[in-house]
Amino acid sequence: PVSGIILAGGKGLRAGGVDKGLIPYNGKPLIQHVIDRIGDQTDEIIISANRNLDIYGQYTDKVINDSFDDYKGPLAGIASCMSHCQYEWSLVNAFDMPSLPDDLVARLSEKSQSKSICIATLNNRHQLAFLVKNDLSASITAQINNNQLKLIQWIESIPHATISFDDNPDAFLNLNTITDKN
Repeated sequence: PVSGIILAGGKGLRAGGVDKGLIPYNGKPLIQHVIDRIGDQTDEIIISANRNLDIYGQYTDKVINDSFDDYKGPLAGIASCMSHCQYEWSLVNAFDMPSLPDDLVARLSEKSQSKSICIATLNNRHQLAFLVKNDLSASITAQINNNQLKLIQWIESIPHATISFDDNPDAFLNLNTITDKN
């Protein structure tokens, strides 16, 4: 069993401050596309959000805001959610990737057996989609407390595995601006 953590807690700066997870894309909010893609791959959905908690609450009963002040970024969202996960492992991904693969968890699981993190890559670049053991929350908190807020820096500090999704080039399509969504 795997928990699903969807990171939707940012400020939306590239979208003019709008809560991007709620912006319509192909007829439904962007967050719904991600839930549709990972819902069958995970056993629970947890949304990391720092605003519009009531709206995100329509998608899951686990909407968690950061336990850190001042928008510390994705690491803060992950650390805040981990204590609410029922399962040993979590799939972590961004809310603005509506084309996540249907076999994401299965493929990440293949390589995660000997590591605590397995991250998806596309063209040798890390993607914001990875499987992580929830017992790493203390290491994330230490990273944040040392003001080291870069997610990839944290991942690279831990023994991790990667798995290529080069066979699916649209898998991690990331919609960063409002114009991307129209």
